[in-house]
Amino acid sequence: MMTNKKFFTALFNRVIGAVTAFVMILAAAAMPTDNANAAQVTQNELKDMANELCFMVNELRAEYGLNPIYVVPYLNDTSMTRAREITQNFDHKRPDGSRFSTIVDDNLIPYGVIFENIAAGHSSPEATMGQWKDSEKHFQVMLDPKITHMGMGCAYEQNSDYGWYWAQTFVICSEDLPGQYIPSRHTITPEADGDLTGDGVIDTYDYVALTDYLYKKANDVPVYFNDAQLAAADCFRDGIITESDAKVIMRYILGEYKSLPFIF
Repeated sequence: MMTNKKFFTALFNRVIGAVTAFVMILAAAAMPTDNANAAQVTQNELKDMANELCFMVNELRAEYGLNPIYVVPYLNDTSMTRAREITQNFDHKRPDGSRFSTIVDDNLIPYGVIFENIAAGHSSPEATMGQWKDSEKHFQVMLDPKITHMGMGCAYEQNSDYGWYWAQTFVICSEDLPGQYIPSRHTITPEADGDLTGDGVIDTYDYVALTDYLYKKANDVPVYFNDAQLAAADCFRDGIITESDAKVIMRYILGEYKSLPFIF
């Protein structure tokens, strides 16, 4: 027969155990998980995450002294489609069995060579980039010096093997493609004509920025001015950017011209 002391001790232990289990259940329910958070991810947030990979690819290339790659909105769209496709079939083949390259219309993107990197399982661009960097083949693709354009995609599917899926598309193309741009973490907004750096002052930094742009364009080196910068650089308002525009900016800096744009 159990004594009163043993009875109350046993009862106390059972109560403590029950309370502890209840608290652990509550804590587990309240603890955020990748899947719980991902259920709330919007399409725009997925695009932002994919865009972060664009920054990271060019930053990686810069570390190795390579030119940046243009981002093409169309390739972003096809990469997003590929990311959704690999939630069903994690393979470089599409769900219908065709090669991944068929996602890209070569009439719109007249590429010579096309590559694809895919990954799954990680919920952040940083971790996914780490996964690709740890793979020699994926790493080599991102650092291919001949690549000119890229697109990125991200998708989440709760009822899938890995949850998170990522796709990179890279092409080698000798032509300028519609909407191509080099992504920047900081949007440059000129405050006046000639202010190409967006700092509100027209000085030698703006002249150097324009001459660098013109040099790279002439030598087929990837370079990008946004629409506002192009408008600010067009010192003659003739719709083209040439060395003459750079000379006008320099003469303005030297005080020979009193205002911009320069109109005859």
